[in-house]
Amino acid sequence: MTGAPASAAAPKTSSDVVVTAIRHPQPADAPPPLEIYAKPAKFEQIALSGDGAQVAFITRYEGLRLLISYRFADQARRMVRLTEGDISSLSFADDDHLLVSSTRPITYGTCDSADETAISTMAAGTLEALEENGSPQMVGDFLRAMRDHPCTYFGVRAQEAVTTINMAKGSGRQLGLRWEDVGNWPLGTPQTVTMDGKSWLLGPFLETGKPTTANHPAERIYLWRQDPKGDLGQLVKDGAGDIEREEHYAEDWLVTGDGRIVARSAYNFDDQTFVIQMRVKGAWKPVLTRKIAPKDHTLAPFMIGLGHDDSAIIILDAAASGAGGDTLPVYHFYRLSADGSLSAPLEPNDAAHDRPLFDPRTGRLAGFAQNGETETYGLDDPALQALYDRAGAAAPGETVRVVSTAADPRKMVIYAQGREDPGAYYFLDFAAGTTANLGEDYQDLPTEWIAEQKPISYRAGDGLEIHALLTLPPKAPAEASNLPLVVLPHDGPQAHDGQGFYWLAQALASRGYVVLQPNYRGSDGYGPAFIAAGYDQGGRKMQSDLSDGVRSLVAEGLVDPKRVCVLGVGLGGYAALIAAATQGETYRCAGAINGVSDPTAYAATLKSRLPRPEQDLITPLAPDPHWPRAFITDPASPRVFAAYYGAGAPSPVKLAGQVGAPVLLVDTADDRNVPASQSQRMRDALTAAGKPVQLVELKGAEHAPASQATRLATLTAVMDFLARNNPD
Repeated sequence: MTGAPASAAAPKTSSDVVVTAIRHPQPADAPPPLEIYAKPAKFEQIALSGDGAQVAFITRYEGLRLLISYRFADQARRMVRLTEGDISSLSFADDDHLLVSSTRPITYGTCDSADETAISTMAAGTLEALEENGSPQMVGDFLRAMRDHPCTYFGVRAQEAVTTINMAKGSGRQLGLRWEDVGNWPLGTPQTVTMDGKSWLLGPFLETGKPTTANHPAERIYLWRQDPKGDLGQLVKDGAGDIEREEHYAEDWLVTGDGRIVARSAYNFDDQTFVIQMRVKGAWKPVLTRKIAPKDHTLAPFMIGLGHDDSAIIILDAAASGAGGDTLPVYHFYRLSADGSLSAPLEPNDAAHDRPLFDPRTGRLAGFAQNGETETYGLDDPALQALYDRAGAAAPGETVRVVSTAADPRKMVIYAQGREDPGAYYFLDFAAGTTANLGEDYQDLPTEWIAEQKPISYRAGDGLEIHALLTLPPKAPAEASNLPLVVLPHDGPQAHDGQGFYWLAQALASRGYVVLQPNYRGSDGYGPAFIAAGYDQGGRKMQSDLSDGVRSLVAEGLVDPKRVCVLGVGLGGYAALIAAATQGETYRCAGAINGVSDPTAYAATLKSRLPRPEQDLITPLAPDPHWPRAFITDPASPRVFAAYYGAGAPSPVKLAGQVGAPVLLVDTADDRNVPASQSQRMRDALTAAGKPVQLVELKGAEHAPASQATRLATLTAVMDFLARNNPD
């Protein structure tokens, strides 16, 4: 929004459907204050209604956190104040109701769920008027064991706290509330379907009850429907008779947009088998059966969505070639047909990094989005692919991401960013030829001070091609040379830096620094082979990939080899500390923000935080909090961390005596990922070794600085440190 969040631009007609960034000039030569770069993005979440007539978003205005809906036709706006807390996704249930969700991964199986945990942050998105309802109680697993059956786990999935908000009345309630004295929680965000001529929210719900009685589990999963208001719902029968039989019952379902059940999965307690069944000629037909062996930590395939027609569904499963051994398992999407046959892998890379896209008109698989340096789309339907291609061309010279589509995909919301556009949302209506600027993420940043970012590549010492992003100072002359450099390795390990506005890189560039963000080996977004190239290379070749990038820029004459520093967050901070200890000839100073300094201790921390040890052994995947039935590599997986930083990985704490450059340490006291003790231990080791070190301790629980206060404190410390040790 260019003004108060209650305003939005009316659609403009254009035969080409092209959007243009709004310029914000600032004549002065002085760079903007650091406060401008420290501001978080204006928009948290944004969604388009099914008919494309409305948009909704979460934003902040004058200290308030607001949920706003805006109707294009008459510019009507409705606004509700939200409480603080994590919000994973936002979606429309109908014209008047929005769903606000918060997600966490859980292990599921047949074990007793004795550790019911209150998660106060799951109240995020609820109205302040609803606070008297108390914080939701969440449970760690489902399917409480029958007392005479063995306990086992066989998968992970998403558990949600979902609030349905009536925008017309400014009221809301949590989904799953029923008259019984038990908890009921959605397993994933419910799907909006049309049944009996009415819109319903339909999906599996976990019911948590009293201890087991009469050989029946008290915690069970039901297919449940509720109206968008969140009123008392109804059990949806799956056509199999009594779902409460003792030995065998369903635990997940796939349904069409009209509520018709196409497939279900179930577990058989008697013979410990997991089965996927499809409706064939009115009866349930088993199409995939798997024996669950607890000692082998068997993964049960997870149903992802509908295939091209009713004869097939899409599942996620571990690739046979990736199971076992010292390597991480690889996961793929497969087409499972009613005759029991499986297709070859469907996605271009693997299921942890390619997100399935479903046709908004049919709800069936349409293709995949690949999250690399930019997001790209491969769709099976040529007409739908053409729409996505037109969206990409709607902002010439910028990178474009499709955020949300209506049921008619010719209406969509995109996010565009580029040289003069640090990030803005636009509504496109290809049918009507209209566009609307919905708002900018960083409208206070003058256009002249948006630093140019461009993709580059270079060769590592062993010949491997490394991709990177290079951000140049906005006021540097066209033929600039011998500029100071800050190397900014990303956190991870399986992550990557993509094109787009990054507050830290932009702030550094505004102060005259070139910024290099290498996507070193082990980064995702470049295929499984590039990921595997990073195994056992933490602090080794992953490290030299950084200095090889420095040498490449020095050889071009762009960078002064005597003015190079390295700075990173988390495992990027680990790389910075290793650089200070082992590559003193390359780096003049090093900074770590919530950095890992002792890999062995950090690995122990990751293991201690697992809700269940079995969770990581079954699969190092976690549900993607932003997209239903999609998965990502679990960023807190000890198994993934060990693949890169296992036994023998160099430890910055142990190398403190070799550090040859000044070190800055920044930590937040209650970081939920890397404990503050990692920074404190590094400070103590450097102090004992007589090395120059500064520790800045901040309040909060942010791992990567997210709030304006934390970002500003971090920027202030970093800029002061660089001014002393790597002056422009």
